[in-house]
Formats: sequence, C-alpha cells, structure tokens
Amino acid sequence: MMKQPQLGQKILELRQQKGLTQEELVEQCNISVRTIQRIEAGETMPRIYTIKTILSALDRDLDDLQEDTVFETKVKEVMLFEIDETKDVSFLFTQLHIGWIAGILSMIVFIFEAIDDFYLVAQQTYYFGKVFTIILGVLSIIFFSVFMRTFILIGNLFKNTFLKIIATLFIIINAILAGYALIDMNYVVMPMEAYGVMYIVFFGVMSMFFGYSLFKLKGLGQLPQASGILQMVLGFMMLTIFLAIVAGPASILAQAVNVALILRVYEIIKKQVG
Repeated sequence: MMKQPQLGQKILELRQQKGLTQEELVEQCNISVRTIQRIEAGETMPRIYTIKTILSALDRDLDDLQEDTVFETKVKEVMLFEIDETKDVSFLFTQLHIGWIAGILSMIVFIFEAIDDFYLVAQQTYYFGKVFTIILGVLSIIFFSVFMRTFILIGNLFKNTFLKIIATLFIIINAILAGYALIDMNYVVMPMEAYGVMYIVFFGVMSMFFGYSLFKLKGLGQLPQASGILQMVLGFMMLTIFLAIVAGPASILAQAVNVALILRVYEIIKKQVG
C-alpha cells in the first residue's frame, strides 16, 4: 500500500482520469471535501475503509495503489496489465487483432504437436524430427503466450483481476513445462509418462480456473459464460486423466470459442468509440 504523499498524488491522478472534481467525488463517496483535500495534499493518512470508499467511487480497487518496482512496471507494460491511456484506440484494436490471430496459430501448432506426441508414444521417435519439434515447441510457447496476454488485457478492460492473474500464471507455467520438454527431449530426467500426467494435470487445473474467470466476465453477453463452462468441463475431464484423450482435441473447440470472445470484445469497444 502506498504511503503519503504518494497515496494522495495517486488518488488525485485517478480522480482526474475519471474527470471528476473534488465536489463530484464527495457526492459519490459521502466524504467531506476537506477530507479529500487533505488526502490529496498528503496531509493525512486515511483509514483503509476510507480508501476503499474513494476507490469504489473511482471504479478502482486496492491493486491500483500497489507500489511497483521498476521491473514490475516494465512487466506490466509488456503484458498489458496497465493500459497507456495516452495511446490511440487503434493501439488497443491492434493488440486484440494480434491476440485472436495468435489463438488461431496456436491451434494449428497444437495439431502438429499432437501428431508428433502420438507418434512419439507409438514409435518412440519424433514424427517431424527433433529440429522441427523444437521449432514447433518454441512457436507453441510464443503463440500461446500472446493469446493469453490478450486475456490479461481483457481482464484489465473489464475489471476482472482474477482473469488477469490466471492468464499470467497460464503463460508462466506453460512456458516452464513446455520449455522443459524441449530441454529433456529424450525424457532422461523425467519419464515421458510422468511428464505427460503432470502436464495434463496442470492444464486441467488451469483450465478450470481460467473457465471460472471467464464465467465471471461481465459486459460481453452470454459468450464468456458459455466459454467458461466449456473450459471448466474440459479441465475436469483432464483431471480424470483417462478422459484427457478426449479433452485434448476438444480443447481446440474451447480455443476457437475464446478467439470468438476476443473478436466480441473488439466489436463492443468499436461500437463504444465509433
């Protein structure tokens, strides 16, 4: 939590971004003008209840008052945890377009990887050869990360902090597990079966959390709820392990629905600005 005077400066900044005067803010949060003035001037440290009341009136939460290191700030900029409001709206549209394209490319790469994995299990060798498998693995990490990054942006736009957290974890853990598979391609350190179970369980758990976060997404009609339910069902199937052989291919359908969700976000924002 920020201390004074940084806290007051941040509240002042958020109020101005919202386009409110001190008097208008007072009307929404039932706090005296003098109190707001003293807080923004850094003269007093308000109680947590008062801070929450002010933030609620500004459509913000306590996350907006967390102090970040330089590294954390740069990560947020790259992952679009924060939107640079000085940028043109075309920047936002570009990020959404990149996201759904990455989603489609991720599905295509997944199909090739599935063929490679089935062949590896059956023949103990890579169908496309190790070099092509490495290329597929790297592309898979990149496309999936860019795709999930778009949901960090959507979570930010629609005030869904849980979606931002889960999408970020999805990117990090997937990159670690997929990267490990590229390093230990012959499964010397960990047996292939053990790695397969670990990867399936990870995707099962993350799919259920991701599905729940989509289900709670408001302002986009019924599509997020449909996508969320589908994602949670697939996650449960993966956690049973024996149904993973069905859930794997079916996840392509879930990804397609999520691509449609990104396009839905694009349409809504375009209507709002156009």
